[in-house]
Amino acid sequence: MDSSYIARRAVQFAIVLWLLVTILFIIPRLQGDPILLLTEGDIEPAEVEKLRIAYGLDRPVPVQYVEYLGGLLTGDLGTSIKTGQEVTDLLNQRIRRTLTLVVPSKFVVLIVAIPLGTIAAVKRGWIDVFAVGMSLVFQSVPNFFVAILLIFIFGVKLQWLPTFGSGGLDHHLLPVLVLAAYPIARYTRLMRAQVMDALHSDYVRTARAKGLAEVAVVRRHVLKNALLPIVTLIGLDFGTLVGGSIIIETVFSWPGFGTLTLDAVLRKDYPVIQGAGMTVGILVLTGSLLADIAYGYVDPRIRRR
Repeated sequence: MDSSYIARRAVQFAIVLWLLVTILFIIPRLQGDPILLLTEGDIEPAEVEKLRIAYGLDRPVPVQYVEYLGGLLTGDLGTSIKTGQEVTDLLNQRIRRTLTLVVPSKFVVLIVAIPLGTIAAVKRGWIDVFAVGMSLVFQSVPNFFVAILLIFIFGVKLQWLPTFGSGGLDHHLLPVLVLAAYPIARYTRLMRAQVMDALHSDYVRTARAKGLAEVAVVRRHVLKNALLPIVTLIGLDFGTLVGGSIIIETVFSWPGFGTLTLDAVLRKDYPVIQGAGMTVGILVLTGSLLADIAYGYVDPRIRRR
């Protein structure tokens, strides 16, 4: 991969991140004084002023913005208005717990969706009907409904698995399966469509005419081209999975990044909201950058360009 291309993408990454940080700084302040919104006016004016000074909200907005950017460069995301804890510490604690759900769910998605989509396109028949039907069901049903259904079956009726809280492997199984359900359906349909399209291409017909076995044709020629959109989704979906874990963590009472963000929104804890939004943005942008770099290794034509 050309180093100049990576450099250009890195510059774009920095610009988009700066815009995101700026938006996250501005939006909460459009709603009014965070201290008054947090306390709902049930506090003495003198105490309000002390809190505004303590959190630097008494300074002009441009000064607050410059100080905020300076803090970000040193890894300081501010202090939670509600708890008084460092936002960086809060996010580090919670995102680790969320990653113990997101990473395994991503692994489950890849080992299920890619083979299933490929086999459905190549073999067709009943497995194709199954793959399409399963994809339609899981893409149509909300994930919170899937969570409630699994809780009812495996937690209430069979009593095999715990239904809330964090802990060992048994606490992870249901949330991981629910997080993986929709992406499995999405990746399976996409993989099936890409493989079917590649199977009818000229280069595949040429490979078959040369006498290559069907397995070799699929492995050497079809998969390399079919995996390109999957690589894009892998990069983009990682950040969105972390950000979209709010519903699942709420249903399973999982003390992770999602529940922290939801609690911050309900309590109008703007430093935490800003830190959470920036974290998701960084994950999405990083995933996009890594996906673009990975293109060159999946498809040599992109690397040469």
